[in-house]
Amino acid sequence: MVNLKRTREDILESVIDTVHRHGLTATGLSKLFHLSGASSGSFYNYFSSKQELGHALIDFEWEKLKTNVLEPSQEHYESPIDQLFWILDVLEQKQHKEPFCGGCLLGNLIVDLVEQDPSFRQHLAQVFSQWEGAIADRLKQGQAQLTADTNPDILAGQIMTVLEGAMLMGKLHQDTARLHQGFDVARRLVTLALQEPPTERR
Repeated sequence: MVNLKRTREDILESVIDTVHRHGLTATGLSKLFHLSGASSGSFYNYFSSKQELGHALIDFEWEKLKTNVLEPSQEHYESPIDQLFWILDVLEQKQHKEPFCGGCLLGNLIVDLVEQDPSFRQHLAQVFSQWEGAIADRLKQGQAQLTADTNPDILAGQIMTVLEGAMLMGKLHQDTARLHQGFDVARRLVTLALQEPPTERR
């Protein structure tokens, strides 16, 4: 019997880099079939439309971010603030891999899809709210280390804005130095909110 879950994930994995680099709108169905190695019939067994594939890719990327970035931070550091610095480091390193300086896939999909269909706006807003919430949670858990006037929710929103801008400019310029400068702004936002400078992370 065919493992439907595995096959569906294989298709998502096979097309995600191209969609990341070129966008879903600009990637035709024939290209998606070719990348996935699936016939049109097989493809439509898992995704009834290109729109459904787009929603699946949003969830797929979000799960990868949680599994590979957000959740492992708790295994590396006990301090929520150190976890946040680790998350920033890993997200920056992720941009150095394929697709090289490709920007944030979820951020790219905002530009690509939200004006086409309100469901994409709602879906991406929900995902970014969860991502921002994960950052805010760490700031709240580490609030004893922060200055009294720091609002974790506002700071989390500022960090997310800087991160997305850094990745977008990295995509535009294909410049790792420019990318690093942007991520350093996010790190500095956290550092400025601390009562004391952060200890060196291992």
